[in-house]
Amino acid sequence: MTIQEKSIIAPLVYYNLLDRPLTALEFFKYLRADGSEISFFEVRQQLKKTPDISQQNGLYFLIGGQRLIAIRQERLKLSQLKWKKLKKFGRFLTLAPFLRLAAVTGSLTADNTKELSDFDLLIVLKKNRLWLGRLLLTGLVGMLRRRRHGHLTQDRVCLNCYLTEDNLEITTRAKPRDFHSAQEYGRLTPILEIESGIYKNFTQTNIWLAAFLKNYPWSNNINAKKIQPLTAFNYLRRIFEWLFGGKIGDWLEGLAGQWQQKRINKKRQGEQPDLDQVFVSNNCLMFHPQSKSDKLMREFNLKMQRLN
Repeated sequence: MTIQEKSIIAPLVYYNLLDRPLTALEFFKYLRADGSEISFFEVRQQLKKTPDISQQNGLYFLIGGQRLIAIRQERLKLSQLKWKKLKKFGRFLTLAPFLRLAAVTGSLTADNTKELSDFDLLIVLKKNRLWLGRLLLTGLVGMLRRRRHGHLTQDRVCLNCYLTEDNLEITTRAKPRDFHSAQEYGRLTPILEIESGIYKNFTQTNIWLAAFLKNYPWSNNINAKKIQPLTAFNYLRRIFEWLFGGKIGDWLEGLAGQWQQKRINKKRQGEQPDLDQVFVSNNCLMFHPQSKSDKLMREFNLKMQRLN
């Protein structure tokens, strides 16, 4: 295969590992970057003549993957229900002091969620309030009985990534830069934007995603999933931010940081280092213990090599 042909088939190989067939438009959206230009029409033509690809009901999959059509339909229905649940719950996040953006990552952004799946959220907090903001947000989610823990995962909130508004880049220290990470953060979908422009700043700051995704940033309608913050909740949040601002807030931030870092270090003892994708700093927290991303990328790279 040529480099361009491989860039076209790469999304199919990747999403086949996730049991998701793709439409032609999704193919075009998820194309791997290869330095060349290609139109949607050319992508469709290439799909038709590639021998490893089958098509049924407008969905493309690797030969022998017809079973994925039923899986996609089932997961699409589940995802629509889960989006409704998340948006209903998400309004309460407006109460969280120092929250600036809450955005969805993971399988839900691809409408590929399972029944027991949780809600993966990327959180952006006010600068110099990472630890205190995380503590208060975790407490709020816990009080609402929506925090994921143990075997309680279904429709629970997994707060696995925190950034501050002045440090929006997903660095190589925090997360490997590969096709999987690019798909993950390329599909990032904001549901609550307290501070206008934060999501746009995120896409501009993480322009490294364009090195893996030909059409990044995607021109999808990001406002379709957004929640309108409730006025009363906004007012209460501002009161809390005023109470925890200034020197008192700085002092509490220091205490919260020391306490949480001790807990994180203690919890990480016994984790397998090769599966442990955890990064901790004062402006970025990344929690992916027992991550399956390395295994996924190994399988992806192996399948791509076999297409030579």
